[in-house]
Amino acid sequence: MQPIKNTATRSVIPEEFKNKPYLTPTEVAQWMMVSPITVRGWAQKGLLKAEVTPGGHRRFRLDEVARFARQWNPTGHKGPLRILVVDDDRAVVGFLKELLEGGEHETAVDTAHDGFEAGQKVHTFLPDVVLLDLMMPGIKGAEVCRQIKQMPGHANVRVIAMSGYLSPENEAELLAAGAECCLAKPMDIDRLLRQIGLED
Repeated sequence: MQPIKNTATRSVIPEEFKNKPYLTPTEVAQWMMVSPITVRGWAQKGLLKAEVTPGGHRRFRLDEVARFARQWNPTGHKGPLRILVVDDDRAVVGFLKELLEGGEHETAVDTAHDGFEAGQKVHTFLPDVVLLDLMMPGIKGAEVCRQIKQMPGHANVRVIAMSGYLSPENEAELLAAGAECCLAKPMDIDRLLRQIGLED
């Protein structure tokens, strides 16, 4: 993995962790702005070294997390960040496409308006990040997320969910399906850009 500009904010040790020799998966997730499920995946793949307590819980050395934060490349390649926006509200899709294409970072943005089209675009467009609406006609966003994650070769696609009807139950279901995080609509644009990696 090669360092990229977008990881600059993550490479700085947060103040609340500087005096902690070990971090929990939840704390690592908070630092890296991902879900604890993503952190567990990194540990299982050997990308982020973990130590296991006598009780069977993973703990991460602060210096190891700092090393990983400096090197983490969410796209896995050089070139434009490929973002697929999936939402049945065409006004929202249009707004997000214009927003994501109009920044200083190089991006390639495609869109889909239902779960079926999203599945096709994952195969053809090969996105790094999918912005996925929770509620769409015919299929729930959590099921679309689950299907994306189960596609051969696409398990590492980052799914960021968004919803105007976010509840603890919906959020838990999306995270369990493999979403990185869930953002409430109307969205905090600064947070969205930070989450994707388009704001330093």
